[in-house]
Amino acid sequence: MANIQFHDLDWADLWVQAKKKKNWRRKGAADWDKKAASFAKRTASSIYVDKFLALLNPQPEWDILDIGCGPGTLALPMADRCERVTAIDFSANMLRLLEERAAAEKMDNIITRKLSWQDDWQGEGIRPHTVAIASRSLAVPDLKKALERLNSFARDQVCITDRVQHGPMDPDAFKAVDRDLNSGPDYIYTVNLLYQMGYLPEVAYIRLEESLQYSSFDEAYASYSWMFRDLTLDEEKRLRKYVQSITTTHQDGTVEVFRRHVPTWAFISWKPGVR
Repeated sequence: MANIQFHDLDWADLWVQAKKKKNWRRKGAADWDKKAASFAKRTASSIYVDKFLALLNPQPEWDILDIGCGPGTLALPMADRCERVTAIDFSANMLRLLEERAAAEKMDNIITRKLSWQDDWQGEGIRPHTVAIASRSLAVPDLKKALERLNSFARDQVCITDRVQHGPMDPDAFKAVDRDLNSGPDYIYTVNLLYQMGYLPEVAYIRLEESLQYSSFDEAYASYSWMFRDLTLDEEKRLRKYVQSITTTHQDGTVEVFRRHVPTWAFISWKPGVR
């Protein structure tokens, strides 16, 4: 066996190679435009928000750059605790929902910009903030470049959340429809890459709910079908049967889905100027 040392490993390249093996394709802006309303409803009541904010601990004097902000899952509660939030996303519908919710709550300290990871943020007027966050939004072609970009737009701290193993994907659902699941590289690549770049990342974990509440079975099924592309009629039948097997229907018609594989996210933070 070759005598491989840690410093011989190129974690940026390892991440790229692992990403090539994934068989779950990332969703584009049009996909998220369609999902915006249901995603906003689902994330608004998730324990993810409180756990993330407890780890971040926003301060009143901070200005925060929220990359991949979605419908304001974190931008809205952060804006209630800090001076200002700049929220960017590539989905116009996500930003529209954020703006509507901010207006309803009479919040005037959130700036929204329709931008993707590939756009020229500086050219579009984005400047460094106290803290830059990327919450569950690291679907990028080049992880090292994304981390370098985060560093360049944060003065004091960078905070991200990255998948632990399969993240929001349910391996049992893929098994039910007889599809392989390779989710690609998870957080451990990110941690090692940051260390190799000269940073000292701190890691905590956010474990989500073991069960989820839905207004109907169709709503629950839709959340699972989102994991797949181009399901055949037979696959839809098998997926529906699987979701039924982990679902309890209550007297009021709502349903509760019990998850054997509970999604976990790694909360990774570091100081961009400290090496």
